This record gives sequence, C-alpha cells and structure tokens, in this order.
Amino acid sequence: MTLVRTRRTRRALHVVAAGVLGAAVLSACGSSSSDSASGPEAGSGSGSGSQVYTIPQQVGVPPYSFLDESGKLVGLLPDLSTALGEEMGVTVKNEQASFENSLLGLQRGTYAWVPGADVTAERLKKFDFATTLVESYGFRVKADGITIGDSLDDLCGLSVAVTAGSSPVSTLTDQSGKCEAAGKKPIDVQTFADQATADLAVKSGRADTSTATASGLGYQTRTEPGVWKITGPTYQAIDIGFASMKGDGMAAKLQQATEALIKNGGYAKILARYGTENMAITTSVINPEPNA
Repeated sequence: MTLVRTRRTRRALHVVAAGVLGAAVLSACGSSSSDSASGPEAGSGSGSGSQVYTIPQQVGVPPYSFLDESGKLVGLLPDLSTALGEEMGVTVKNEQASFENSLLGLQRGTYAWVPGADVTAERLKKFDFATTLVESYGFRVKADGITIGDSLDDLCGLSVAVTAGSSPVSTLTDQSGKCEAAGKKPIDVQTFADQATADLAVKSGRADTSTATASGLGYQTRTEPGVWKITGPTYQAIDIGFASMKGDGMAAKLQQATEALIKNGGYAKILARYGTENMAITTSVINPEPNA
C-alpha cells in the first residue's frame, strides 16, 4: 500500500505496520469526593491519590481501549492515563465515554484532558496537545469484498464508514470534493458513533469499506481471521496526543509526565504489553505541526 502523506513533519514519523495492534480513543478528568478536584486545577496534586481525575475512554477500539472478557475496561490508553497520573501525583479513574462527548466535556470543564486525540489544525484552535503516540490510517473490506487501489482517488464512488468526530472525516470529505471536481462520483462518507458500529456497516453491506488506524486494522484482521481484508491507501500519518484546554497549563504537565515515563521505561513496557512498539515516540512535543 502507498502512504499518502498529508503533512510535513518536524521529525520522522513511524508508520505503523498492519500487523501491529491499535486504534483511536480518548480521555479526560472530572470531580470526585472531598479528596478530589475537578477541572485542570486537579493536575497540581502533590501526592498519589490526593486528587482524582475521571478519564473517559472510548471502548470498542482494541488495543487502545476495550472491555475484556470479564467486562473490565483495559487497553493502551487507560494504562497510559493511569501511569501519567501516577507521574503527576494524582489518581486516575478510567470510565467509558464517546470521543465526541469527551471533547465536549473538556470544553465544559468536566475533564482536564482527553488522551488519544489526533492533533489537527482545527483542534489546535481550542486545545493544547502533548504528544504520546504516532499513527496512520488505512482501509478494510470484507474478506471477499472489493480491492481498492493505492490512491485516495480510488475511493471515488465508494461508501466509507468512519467514526464521527475523527480526523479522517474531513480528509474523506475533502477527497470527495476532489472526486467531483474530476468528474467522478463523490465518496459517500457515513459517520458512526464508534469503530465497532462502522465495521458492522461494512459487514452488513451498508458500506463498501471502513477506515481505521493502521494498527487497528492489523489487530482486527488477526483477531477475526477470514473476516477482513486490508486494501487501499495508507494515509494521514499523524501525531496522537493528550488534549487539554488552550492555555490552562495542563499540556506542559502532561509533556513532563510523558518524558518521565519514557525515561524510566514505563512507557516502553506499556506499549510492548499491547504490541504497539512501532507507535512509540522518543520525546513528547507540545502542539506539533498539524496535518496539512
């Protein structure tokens, strides 16, 4: 598959191999009992457990965040959130939430940060980011489905299922306009609440293909053998970070905690736990250059 680059990076990005685990999620922070704090000020806790951050995690996107067989919330982002909370001297409480509601909650002051968010130009208008991972996107169809070419132009006339509020929505919408300008059929961009629902649309024949992170594609193909086929272009190499409200100072705290976790080896252990080593960064950056 051909990588369609949609940004100039200030450092080399590792495009995740299809066999690697992954997908996209979120998080945040809220109020608790008398020993807790709400909003960004909670990040100044001086002792472990002295304050509580409630972090929403979007389930159904393993290994980022999902429910295990016992119904427990697990995954790469809950583990990273918990570890960063420990570095910051606070307790993290991971809870289920949709991606869109997490960003809305961040703006309302319910949450202090949202992990697993793509860094985009539009989001940088409202949020600050401390990077934690790198990723890219691709496509999958049913195992007996169509084969898509290696260019985004090969999506013209197809129906694509995508998670609402995710950065591929704007990429696909823009590409649909290019298709029409070239005299081709537009892309039918269908948005769904989460990745599992988007994939179900493909399985049921309502959409030709779904788009997801390259690592997520590989994970799903491995765990559902004979069900999926990876095809089409790999596109939009991106920085993934923990988002906080613009100017509230949380991004600097998250960056420092990430750097500490990288140096003490905890970061590498968490990524290895989920087979996502190729998503690793060597240093956390605040507000990197977004996708073009």
